[in-house]
Amino acid sequence: MLLTGSTLPFCDAASPIELRVTLDATKQAHFSYAQSGTFCDGNVELTENTTITYQLVHEANSPKGLRLTGAGFTNAFDGHIEVVTVSSDGQSISLQNNIENLGVSKYQFIFASDENNLLLVSPDPQIVNKDNPRGLVL
Repeated sequence: MLLTGSTLPFCDAASPIELRVTLDATKQAHFSYAQSGTFCDGNVELTENTTITYQLVHEANSPKGLRLTGAGFTNAFDGHIEVVTVSSDGQSISLQNNIENLGVSKYQFIFASDENNLLLVSPDPQIVNKDNPRGLVL
């Protein structure tokens, strides 16, 4: 889980999730997620097929030229996420979910920047596919 023992709420897949990457004084990367001004933990709980979008938000202390290049998965073959799409400018990433496969899918965002030629990897947000026993449309 992204933040063990976190009291932050899950993010909502209904709107883009703002993803911020900042560097502290020792050049360590820190990741945070928010929606409509409220911080969330980066994780999403789903009960229907959904596309989850993360939008990169730059701060004064973000790495220069930061852009998303993709997502890596701890199990790319579990069928939870079927398609990953990165915008042409690298400022957003969308993950298409398949609710037919219940359980948890963990992934890490992969970033490039103008700071150096190394790739930055995020902590692991996750998708939690939950059963919707009554077939309710939420």
